Formats: sequence, structure tokens, C-alpha cells
Amino acid sequence: MTHRRIAALAALLCLCGPVTGRAQTTGRGATAARAVRSTGTVRLDGRADEAVWRTAPVTDDFRQFSPGEAVPARFRTVFQVAYDDRTLYVFLRMYDPQPDSLVALLSRRDVRTPSEWIKVVIDGFHDRRSGLQFMVNPAGVKRDATIFSDAGEDSAWDGVWDVAVQVDTLGWTAEFAIPFSQLRYDPSEELTFGFGVWRDVARFGERDAWPVYRTSLGTFASQLGDLTGISGIGRNRRLEVMPYAVSKNVTQPTVGGWTHPQQQAYGLDLKAGLTSNVTVDATINPDFGQVEADPAVLNLSAFEVRFEERRPFFQEGGNLFRCGGPCEGIFYTRRLGRAPQLATSDRDPRSSTIQAAAKVTGRFSGGTQFGIVAVQSARERGIAGQTIEPATTTLVGRLVQDFRGGRSQLGTMVTGLTRDLDAGTEPYLRRDAYTLLLQGYHRFAERWEVSGYAGRSTARGSAAAIARTQLSSVHYFQRPDHEERYDPTRTSMDGGVTSLSIKRFAGRVRWETTGRYAEPGTELNDLGFVPLVNDGMIRNQLSVSSLVPTSWYRRGNAVLSLENHWTTGGLPTGAAATAHAAAELANFWSASFTYTLSNLGNTMCVSCARGGPLLRVSPYHRISVTFDGDARKAIVPELDFRIAKGDEGRSWAAQVSTGVLGRVGSRTSLEVKGSFERRSDDTQWVRNLGATFSDTVHYTFAALGQNIFVLETRANVTLTPALSVQLYAQPFVATGAFSDWREMVDARNASYAARYAPYGGGATPAGFNQKQFNSNAVLRWEYRPGSVLFVVWQQGRNDARDPGTFEAGRDLRNLFFTHPDNTLLVKFSYWFNP
Repeated sequence: MTHRRIAALAALLCLCGPVTGRAQTTGRGATAARAVRSTGTVRLDGRADEAVWRTAPVTDDFRQFSPGEAVPARFRTVFQVAYDDRTLYVFLRMYDPQPDSLVALLSRRDVRTPSEWIKVVIDGFHDRRSGLQFMVNPAGVKRDATIFSDAGEDSAWDGVWDVAVQVDTLGWTAEFAIPFSQLRYDPSEELTFGFGVWRDVARFGERDAWPVYRTSLGTFASQLGDLTGISGIGRNRRLEVMPYAVSKNVTQPTVGGWTHPQQQAYGLDLKAGLTSNVTVDATINPDFGQVEADPAVLNLSAFEVRFEERRPFFQEGGNLFRCGGPCEGIFYTRRLGRAPQLATSDRDPRSSTIQAAAKVTGRFSGGTQFGIVAVQSARERGIAGQTIEPATTTLVGRLVQDFRGGRSQLGTMVTGLTRDLDAGTEPYLRRDAYTLLLQGYHRFAERWEVSGYAGRSTARGSAAAIARTQLSSVHYFQRPDHEERYDPTRTSMDGGVTSLSIKRFAGRVRWETTGRYAEPGTELNDLGFVPLVNDGMIRNQLSVSSLVPTSWYRRGNAVLSLENHWTTGGLPTGAAATAHAAAELANFWSASFTYTLSNLGNTMCVSCARGGPLLRVSPYHRISVTFDGDARKAIVPELDFRIAKGDEGRSWAAQVSTGVLGRVGSRTSLEVKGSFERRSDDTQWVRNLGATFSDTVHYTFAALGQNIFVLETRANVTLTPALSVQLYAQPFVATGAFSDWREMVDARNASYAARYAPYGGGATPAGFNQKQFNSNAVLRWEYRPGSVLFVVWQQGRNDARDPGTFEAGRDLRNLFFTHPDNTLLVKFSYWFNP
């Protein structure tokens, strides 16, 4: 008997009890459910005891969307919807003939585990483009997220809502209470919301939905059904206030040793609905001490490393300021409260202080959206009293207009930054920077999309600051073969970026072609993260996905891509082809294979000589193979192999990463991941010697042998859905030894060996041994909805002894015998809704 027939038979066997109502179909073909008003109190207990549940229509007709699409669900699921003046209630019953087999894992809020889940999705504006998601598992763990741009999801949002669950002989139930204050909608006597329900059946890896959801369409909010029957709830005015207090003990180095001062701080978070369509979020003196530290990395490239945003205030609602695709880096929130750019000592502050920040966002029934972010950060002074980051004012604005029900869009974004410079910072930092962006897309034939954007930027400052900008790794105007000439008298940088894309975004076969052109003078890195300018790019990508499970895999996809780059003068600077295939097997294991061939043809490297002429680079091959175990099991292994070879066999890399996730009962999990990489880079840049712009500069390179070891541990203990303890620890060791010191003599020679000549008279550059340890332990207690107590312990260690050699035992001992940088923090917040 096939899997499909078994699923159909199981669905028939679970049709328990009568159906008192059925979903309806509207004139446009979308499935609809109806809510009824409750005249009495609804007690949130996971039971349908109240009178309103005896009269509210029952909706079912769930269909599977994973692994199959639009096929019958294995088990029956039903829901009912009620409301009163303040709250929307949803009662759901998830039938299961084996309730003792339900997977119900405890975790911290917003952590997705391989459990049973039920999800309620609400599109308050009924614009088919946005929405809110409310999720719970049978253990009572809550998750929530927002939907943006129809298919985008953002889990940073934390709403204040409640839910109760019960497990019984028929399966399990969930009863949601979602305050209307958490929803955003247009005020009207009669309301219609977009609405949907998703269910995960963990032990079978199945996902079901009402109404029918098709992954092949590449959309989400536009596939929701309708929820009707809500009337007379009035305007949605919201006011949420959350004051907080922080006390922390920190480690600070002194001339004679170490000191541990106690520090206190106070602040306030505010969320207010100016109207039912417009919300303001503000924070005064924010503290993000509970946020996990960035992972340790070794960066030997010419460009800075991009890190994820982890601060809740800047995560939440950030989707409006993402235009997607190639223009994603226009606004990089990590620039706000950034690490001081002119720090010179380990004793200097590690981040800028944000004094106040505010966001105002709004959405209207005509498809108009807007957002404004304003941030003020304080002047930071180093241990010697000098300014290491000036006081900075930032303003970002976004305006979007949807057409044709969100199938077409025009938008604009404006960013502005002003620094209050003094005599010590004026020669180094740009005074102000501004960006204007126009963006849009148009979808047609239900599967195709044309999108594009055009932007202009200007950055201004002293002649010394702009000269440094021209010489930076983003621009390298000192390069002898650059299209732009270095001008030490300039006081501004101006440029633009343009992109156009066409793609087939739905169906089994998808395709995308994107072109991008960035002028040499474009400077977006005061508020953005765009290191690639003076560049023209064309990327083509073809992907094929499976829509029907087979006897040996549940789902799979394959991707082929080709990407080419040129300078604005037409010199080839990049060509890469990638083939990727991934599948989830019938036993719930997953595997992937990726092959990349880069530096095809006559490819030149812009940044390899760090301001020197373009350097011809030889082909490079990379292969990656990954295996991941069945996530439903108590022990979940993973394995990752990577090998690479290039520079005509002179450069190579081999990396193996392995890890295991173990669960003890339903409350505790331990995840350990280890990685070791050994590599040899034959053309690692060392330094440039000589006067810039002279013809006597020596651009030097050497062979660099590296060993990189990383061990990452995460432990989670969840006592209740509101009380959890998390532990994170990561030791990192990276060593390097140089040999064969050379200088570049014929940068574009087709012969690899002829590009270089010996340098240094037999000397070799000094190696390195960088060791770092980051850890934190976080106790989180949500003692009442929205109100949280954090107790956080953080420790960091750094060491650089024994440069150029690698001995794992010795290096780890040296690391853990260095003096720790400890921080103990207690943060108390209290949420209330006046």
C-alpha cells in the first residue's frame, strides 16, 4: 500500500464527531471562516466549555502541503473563532489516534523544536501582503512572527498574547487569546481578516494547512483565507510601556591589574498606537546585555565581516526597511551603536552608547506603508580621553505603495547620518552621508516578477577624511589601473547603484537573471554594508524543486548558477559557476552537495594587492558535502566535509565539521559542534612597501599555512515555557605561518609563476596565533506576559602567544589561563498596558 493511500485511510479513520459547520467559498475563490461574538467570559484553559464554542461554526478541510502538496491530511484538524470587544479567541482541536506519541518538547520562547505545532495566521489589513503568526506546541511553548512582502517571515516580533493547551484521549487542543491591541487593521464596523491555520505532525514530518497552501507558488499571505463576522470592536488604540533596570558588574583592566566596578542603568521601551494604522516604538537608554556575543572569526580579507543583527529593538519591524535582493545592504542596523572606529586600546569602550531611538511605522488600506527610524548615539571617549566615536544622529525613512493587491510595488528609502566631529576625528571620519533609493517590482502571469532599484549616495567630510575614503578597501582609487583618479582635494564622494532583475518565482522550475551596476564613487558604508562598488554584475540562476515525494526522498531541489563581474571599465573581475543539490530522504535524513568553480577565464582580482594593480587569479575548485540526521530523534548528528584546490595546485583547503544535538527528556538539550580546517593559501597578501603612487611600491605576498579550530557548545534547560536557562561557549583558535615571501612583478601574466618574484632575501613574515573564548549563560523568566527577568553571565578571553605554531592542547591551555573578562548582569523589565 502506498504512502498516499495510507495517509488517506488514516484521515478517514480520524473523522471523529459531527461537523457543525463548513468553510465557505467567497466569490473570488478564497476559503472563508466565520467568527461569532461571545457574550460571556472565555476562560483560557484549552477546553471548549464556554457557551460560545457550542455555537461557533467548526471549520476543517485541512490539506497537506509538506511533503506532498494539496493532498489529504493524515489526521483531522478543526477550529472555531470567537471574539469580544478586546480579544480574538481561536479554539483548535488536533485529532490524533495516538496522543501518547505526540512530540511535545519544552524550549525557550521562539525556539522551534521538532514538536507538534499549531499556527494561527492573521492578516489584519487584509492586504494579502502582511500578517502575524501565533504558534504553540503541546508543551505550551509559544512562538510568534510577522509576515512581510507576502512570503517573508521575521521572528523578531514578540507580541503579548496568551494560549492554553490540553492533551487528551482525542489528541490535543489549543485555545488562543489574541488581544486586538496586538493586531493592526483599518477601523471599520465590519471587519474581514486574512486568516489561516497550519499544523505540524512531528513524528511523520507532515505539515497541513487551512485553506489549501501550495509551496510551489512561492507566496504565503496571499494564499490565506478570509475570517468574517467581526463587527463593532471600535478603533485599535495601543499603549504599551516597559521600563527596565539593569545592574551589572564588569571587568576592567587598570595599570596595576583589574577592577570590577558595579554599574547601574535605567531605561524605557514604549509602543503606542497613534492611530489604528500608525505605531511608534521608542527606547530611551536601551541595554542589550542579554544579547549573545558575535562568533569569533579570522578575517584576512580586505573587507570587514558582516554580522547578524541580534538586538531586539532593531530586529523587530526591520522588514519594512529591507528592499530585498541586491539592495539588501543599503541600511545595515549594526552601524547604529557601532564599535568605536578610532579605538586604540583594549580598555576603550567596545560599543557606542545609544541614548534614544524611535521607529514610526504605518500601513493604510490603499496599500501605502511608511516607516521612520531615528537614532541618537553619544560621544564615546577612549581611556586616554580622546574621542573614539563622535556623537551621531541618524534618520532613515521608507515609503512604499502597493498596487494590484500587492502584485506591483513602488518604494523609496532615504537615509541620513550626521557626526559631530572635533579636531581629533575630523581627519578620519566622514561628517555626513545621505542616500536616496527608488525601488519597485511588478508580478505578472502569477509566476513572473520584474524588479529593480536605482540609488544615489553622497558622503562629505574634510579633504583628509575623503582622501582616506578613496584609499580604503571599498574604493582603492590609488590602484594604477583604476577607472577613477585619486584626488586629495575632494571633500565628497558621490555615486549610484542600479539593478534590474527578472525571475520566475513559482512552480517546479524557477529562474532568475539579475544585473547590477555600481559607480566607483558610491559610498554607502556609513549606514549600509556595500563593500562592492566600481562593479558590473550579471547573475543567472536556474532551480528545480520536487513537488511530490518518492520512495527514496521526501523533497529535493537542484540549483545551477553563473555569476560574472567586471569593473566599470570592462575588466573581468569575477566569474563563478555553482551546482548545488539537496534532498530530505525518506528516512528524514538530509544531504547536500555543492560544487563551485571560480576565477573562470581571464579573471582579475581588484583587492588582492590592497591598492595595487589588478592581479590575474587562477581557477579555484570547491566541493562541499553535508549530512544531517533525523531531527525527530533524541540524538541528531551532522557532518560537513569541504575541500578546495586552486592556484594551479599551490593552494588548497580541507575542513571537517561534525556535531550532535542530544535531548534528555523534553526539557533539556545539548548541542556540540566542532570544526577543524587546514589550509594553504599560496598568494596571501602580506604588506605593501614603498610610497603610495610611486613606481617603486613592492606588493608582497606569501604562502600562508593555517590551522583553524572551533568548538561550539549550547545547552538549554527549560523548566517551564516561561523559565529557561541557556549556556553558550565557543573557544576559537586560528594559527598561521608564512613562507615563500614574494612580490608581484607581472600582475596579468597568464603564467602563474611569472606573476611573482622572490622578496625579502630569504626572510619570512611573522606568523600569528589568535585565540578567543566567548561564553554566556542566560536565565530568562517571563514572570508575567511581556515582563521578563534576565540574569546573564558573560565571559571573554583573548590570547596571542606562540605565533605561527599550532598545538591544540597547549593553545587551549594558554587561552583558559588568561585573565577572563567577566560580566554579571541582572535586567528587570515590567510590561504594562495602561
